Amino acid sequence: MADAEEAVPQKDPDETNPEWRITVNPAAELDQIQKFVPVIPHCLNRLWVRGEVNLNALRLLVNLSCCPDMVPYLLGNKSVSGLLRILDTDREEVLIRAVTWILCTTSAVDALNLTYDRISEHNLDPFHNPSHTLYYSIYGPKGREELETQAKHLTNHPNKDVASKSARLLETLANVPPFPTAGSHLNRL
Repeated sequence: MADAEEAVPQKDPDETNPEWRITVNPAAELDQIQKFVPVIPHCLNRLWVRGEVNLNALRLLVNLSCCPDMVPYLLGNKSVSGLLRILDTDREEVLIRAVTWILCTTSAVDALNLTYDRISEHNLDPFHNPSHTLYYSIYGPKGREELETQAKHLTNHPNKDVASKSARLLETLANVPPFPTAGSHLNRL
């Protein structure tokens, strides 16, 4: 756990720090990605601290999602409860990072044509249950509906950056295929 605490920094990242190189260089090497994979669950678990969003954990998630090769690893992780509540905040610094994180992640899902089938090998649930993944929390039926509702609302936000990123999120989300519902494979028979 000490390693994870070091990976979720207590202050802004320093671009000269080699451990942050992946976060400032989206074309990270595979071995760099493997160094960060074990940190993701700890980062997600620390996203909420005493009912508040942990800004440092959110910063790291934003930085990791800027590396498209990291996104399948992120999405295969076990989700945290109330994940999309990060968009329901009056703290602008949290809101802009939350929208940025979900936009970067969704952009990678769109660009790489990621579906659950493509990220399933990264599912960390012991029973490999897809509904316990971050992918499902964001793009599953309930999560997607909540995300679309929140993003539509945020397109009218007074902060122009939040509003424009929310509009781009909606556009990009439209390109992400819906999560297959239980029994949908029977439709192919």
